[in-house]
Amino acid sequence: MSATGTTKATAPTPETINEFFREASRSYEKALKSGIQLQEESVNLWKDLLTKLGSPEGLQAKLESMSANVFPQARNRMEEFVETFNRTSNQTIDLFEKTLGVYQASSVTEAQRRWQDLIESSLTTLRVNVHSALNTNAKIITSWTELLDPFSPAAK
Repeated sequence: MSATGTTKATAPTPETINEFFREASRSYEKALKSGIQLQEESVNLWKDLLTKLGSPEGLQAKLESMSANVFPQARNRMEEFVETFNRTSNQTIDLFEKTLGVYQASSVTEAQRRWQDLIESSLTTLRVNVHSALNTNAKIITSWTELLDPFSPAAK
């Protein structure tokens, strides 16, 4: 088959182009409907929350309580997050240096020692990070619970 025959066989036809645009239009329509549905659900959630809050004075008291208690806790959580991010970044850099060190070993025994050190450091880092993630998730759940408690019907 010649090059022109191959080109003609793979060239898009008006029907395939139309189908492509129809499919793109359907995808856009689905995305638009999903966005509208998300907005409607957000409005309903806020409407439900505001009807449960009661009087403006009650809302003000709950917001003052939040700013006195919850926001300082949120600041602490963010500071913990930054510390964790910095620690894990440093651990990643250290592990990368150790990985390169394995390839820079001058003997087989030194390479084996460096390889063992890399594996042990990787496992220790993994253990520390999993432990940190579990603690962070528990703290996040506790913080959200404390944040939402003033808005619960029982708190009225």
